[in-house]
Amino acid sequence: MKKLIISILLSITIISSSFASLVAYNDPYYDKDSPFSSPAMLIEKNEVIPFAFSVEAYSAVDYLSYLASPAEALSKAADYLYERMMNGDVEFWRENYDAIKAAFGFDSTNFPTYTASDITGTDVVNIRSYLSSSYYSRFSSAHRASAVLNVLQNTSLLSTSSAPALYSDAVLSLNMYGGAFYDNGFAWTVESNLGFLADTNLLESGSNALAFDIRGNAGYAFNIINPKFSLGVAVEAGVYFENSILSTQLLTARFEDNFIGAFSEPFKLGLGFSLNLGAMYRHSEELAFTLDLTNVAAFRKYTNLDLTDFVDFDGFTSDPNVYYTPMDIIVRAYWDRGPYHLRVEIGDIINQVIYMNMAPSYTFNFYAIPKVYFSYDINNDLSVSTGLEYLKLLLGIDYKGFSAEISCSLDKLGFGITAGYKF
Repeated sequence: MKKLIISILLSITIISSSFASLVAYNDPYYDKDSPFSSPAMLIEKNEVIPFAFSVEAYSAVDYLSYLASPAEALSKAADYLYERMMNGDVEFWRENYDAIKAAFGFDSTNFPTYTASDITGTDVVNIRSYLSSSYYSRFSSAHRASAVLNVLQNTSLLSTSSAPALYSDAVLSLNMYGGAFYDNGFAWTVESNLGFLADTNLLESGSNALAFDIRGNAGYAFNIINPKFSLGVAVEAGVYFENSILSTQLLTARFEDNFIGAFSEPFKLGLGFSLNLGAMYRHSEELAFTLDLTNVAAFRKYTNLDLTDFVDFDGFTSDPNVYYTPMDIIVRAYWDRGPYHLRVEIGDIINQVIYMNMAPSYTFNFYAIPKVYFSYDINNDLSVSTGLEYLKLLLGIDYKGFSAEISCSLDKLGFGITAGYKF
């Protein structure tokens, strides 16, 4: 296993160095709990699903507060900006003067006027005097919020670790699917996803996704050596349509009540595929273990549709990058005894290491590695469940094809609900 991991990381590093256009990409609708993400278990699944759907809504309270009252939600960021400006020295103001003055355009006639490169200590004193006499006395909370958004868009003053955060992780999505799982280990599904997915901290220079796709999955599992061992393979092919919305644009669009203004990046239309491999050892009727290699090969190629093309179409523009989803290794243990069902999972290690290699700003999250799920069958039709994943506590219920689950974040104030039905 150690040699396999090292070989994979080395191969990806070599490929990434050789092809500058190879870009790590996070699939917004990737489902690690899909049967095709652990394909060896398809040999134990037998079900026909004519049609099913699920809806998910989740958000941190910070973002909901911003949607309700943008100026109030940015008050901490406004206070932080004031402290940065008041503590700024000559070098600080020479570097940031033009951007900050532009951010205070609503009071441009009173903002001290200088040439950035010629600012002196006396000039800094004058700027501080202007801020101390105006920031909280003359400016409204809406003015201060406007300054924050402009500074956020044009500087990195709010990108420090000590800066306040505006948590989101918002998800609003619809998933529809159907397919069949046969008792010979073969399975297929067709599904579609539509929704909006937001970044974790909207005060960082990140992006958010508005995405729609149609995917087809096929998998096959078979026994090897004896019935206790099985191997599986699953492939996915899809058509993807998405748009990246910069966090600054998203916040500004709500602040100005101009949601069309959130769109500044080209729309992307692409094709892609992915491959998953898995193995299972069935120790007994009550205990089983799986080892899965997810996204062993997961690539997408896009063409761009510029915003101006909606008015004057002049053809698609090829995106020179090839996007890939970093692979991962997931180990799971399943225990089932009567109405009790327990699953313990270890994963999200390899993919995080790859993200760190591709994006130095990425921070490794140890809490994403372990996951635990437990369910209890009250009767043949009704079961309840709970789980812990990605620092979220899950509580769910399943009744005759209907399922619902609420989630609560443990590291930030956030809540969500998922509901679905299988016909």
